Amino acid sequence: MIIQGTYTSKILNSKRPFVAVLPEPINKQTRVVFLLHGVATDETEWLINVPLEQWAKSHNIAFLCPNGGNTFYTDHADGENYGEAIGDEFYHVMAELLPLKMDYANTSIAGFSMGGYGAIRLGLKYPHYHQIGGFSPAFIFYKRHRDDPLFKEVFSKGLEGSDNDCVQLYQNRLDGDLPVPTISLYCGDQDPLDEQTQNFYHQVTAIKGHHPLAYYQQTGFHDFSLWLPALDQFIHNQVISQSPVNTDIWQPLQKA
Repeated sequence: MIIQGTYTSKILNSKRPFVAVLPEPINKQTRVVFLLHGVATDETEWLINVPLEQWAKSHNIAFLCPNGGNTFYTDHADGENYGEAIGDEFYHVMAELLPLKMDYANTSIAGFSMGGYGAIRLGLKYPHYHQIGGFSPAFIFYKRHRDDPLFKEVFSKGLEGSDNDCVQLYQNRLDGDLPVPTISLYCGDQDPLDEQTQNFYHQVTAIKGHHPLAYYQQTGFHDFSLWLPALDQFIHNQVISQSPVNTDIWQPLQKA
């Protein structure tokens, strides 16, 4: 079942669109995956490019897709707290609207490009998500773009050491009382974001006492020819945990 609707965000003071793709019937074993989109796309992008309705039925998964605009799922200095609105408020809205069991062990978050960064940021910042999937995550701050107007807006509350810094968020989670989510990274070897994603992987795996973190790479670019099989692997390996990652296709990255 596909629901395309809107809800009222009290944080953003606006109507926000969303897509929910649900199995029928929903039961106590139904798992929940929040899917975040990339720049210049919207909440329908996953539905257009991935057979979500088929996977919802075959895997008993509810896919919930919010609209994040071009915000990088961060909280902005002007008070537009898009990160909180998606990572926390949208979670609670869906929990009230839909008959889903949305406890920590049952709930995952994933995304591509900007949404991959957003999934990692929100998954580490908020206590709702057990598994995190980052597909070509846009860690743009590891390279250039610092004079770009969009960069200045979405990271207006700071970067290194702030809650926009996913390495710092990971350290905070390790130092705190909450469980640390499992993070799975997927990227193509010809993706322009591969280097930045490897930087994040190596920084996190250098942290003493870090929890499981995996980086898988295959031949590919920055598009759905990679993100569709990445989501498929993430579902099978992490969300429903029925099979290991296919290492004939996805090559694990080794620690530095």
